[in-house]
Amino acid sequence: MSVRMPKKTNVSSSLHAIREVRTSWPSVTWDVLQQHPVELDFREVERALDGVRDRQAWLVVVVRSSRVVPIYPFLAQIQSAGFDCVHLLSCDAAAYVMTLAAHHPERAMEGFESALARLAADRTLVGVSSACDEREVVRWWQALMEATAASHWNVFESSAYSQGRRELVPLHEEDRTRLITRAVTQLGDRGYEGIASVVEDLFAQLAERPTKLEDVAELCAQFIMAAVGQRQADGRDRMLQVPISTRQWLRFVAEECPKWWDWRDKLKQALMVVLGREEAVRTAHSAQIGQVIEIIERHYDSDLDVATLASQVFLSPSYLSKRFKSETGMTIREFIVQTRLNKAKDLLLRDFHLKAYEVGAHVGYPDPTYFNKLFKRQVGLTPKAFRDRAMRQARGFKQEDSRSS
Repeated sequence: MSVRMPKKTNVSSSLHAIREVRTSWPSVTWDVLQQHPVELDFREVERALDGVRDRQAWLVVVVRSSRVVPIYPFLAQIQSAGFDCVHLLSCDAAAYVMTLAAHHPERAMEGFESALARLAADRTLVGVSSACDEREVVRWWQALMEATAASHWNVFESSAYSQGRRELVPLHEEDRTRLITRAVTQLGDRGYEGIASVVEDLFAQLAERPTKLEDVAELCAQFIMAAVGQRQADGRDRMLQVPISTRQWLRFVAEECPKWWDWRDKLKQALMVVLGREEAVRTAHSAQIGQVIEIIERHYDSDLDVATLASQVFLSPSYLSKRFKSETGMTIREFIVQTRLNKAKDLLLRDFHLKAYEVGAHVGYPDPTYFNKLFKRQVGLTPKAFRDRAMRQARGFKQEDSRSS
C-alpha cells in the first residue's frame, strides 16, 4: 500500500496516517527536493524510540549532499562526540535521515559540527530538529518535518547546518508579479545586464528573508521563460540546455545542494545561455573584453598575465589594458584579484574543512603570508577572522531565533 504523507500536518492527522500504515511499509514523500518516494517502516521507528534509554533525548538530522555521503565514517565520528544513531533512513546514496540520541545533545552538537567538515568538502545541506525526550512516532514525524525545513533554510545560510523551528516564507503573488514585471522591463531595456541586476537584487533579498524553495524555483523558471520570449525562436533552441520549469529547478537544488549564491550564479548562467553569449557580451561589454572576463573567471587560479590574455583575443597588451580599464573601471590585475578573493570568500564560508592557507592555494595564492596580507587589505579582515565572524553571526542568529521560538 502506498500512502503519501501530507506535507503540512497536525498531530491528529499524522497519528491517523501512521495508524493506517502501521501494518505495512508505505512509500512516503515529505520533501519538495525528494525525487522518489521512500519506504518507511513506522514500526521500526517506534522500536528505535522505545530503545532510547531513560534520560536520553533524541533529535532528527536530514543530510543531503551533492555526492555520495560517506555515511559510516560520519556516524563513527559523531558517536565519538556523544551521539548514538538509533535509526538510519537512506533516501538515496546522497540523502539520509538520522535519528540521534544523547544524554546531553547540546554538548554533542559541538562534535557534530566538526564532523560535518568532512561532508562540507562537497555541497551539503543539513537540517537538525530540536531535541526531544518523548517516545511517540507522531513526535518523530514532526521532528522530521522540522529537520527538513531546517535543511531548506540551510540554502540561505553559510553555516554547516541549520537548526530550529523556522519556516521559510512564501512568495506573495504581488511580489512575484512585481519581480517578473521588473525582469521583463529590464530585459527589454538593457538585455542581459538588466535582468542580471534583477537576479542580483532578488538573491540579496532572499539572503535576508529566506523564501520557500518551490517559490524561488518557480520564479527562476519564469525568469527563464521571459528570456526565451525575448529571444523567441532562437531562444527555444537553447531551452534544452537550461532548467525551464519549477520541477527542473528543484531537481537542480536536490542534486547540487547549492547555497543561495550558487543558485544565483546558476540562474545568471542559464539566462546567458538562453539569450546567447553574444547578447550577454554585447550588452555588458565588447566581445573581446567579454572573452577576457570569461577566461579570467574560468582560470582564476592559474598564472594569468596581460600578454597571455591579449594573445587570446588578438590585441596588443597595451591596447587590451586600456580597453579593459575603460569598459570595466578596473585594471586586469585588479579584476583578477577581485575574482580570486570573491572565490576565496565562498570557499571560506562553504568548505569548513579547508584551512585558510589551503583556500589561498585553491584561488591562486600558494604563499599563505601574501594571501593573508592581500585578503586583509581588500576585505579588512584576515581570512580566519572573516570566517570566524560569519560563524559567530550564524550562531548568534540561531540563539536569537531559538529564544524567540
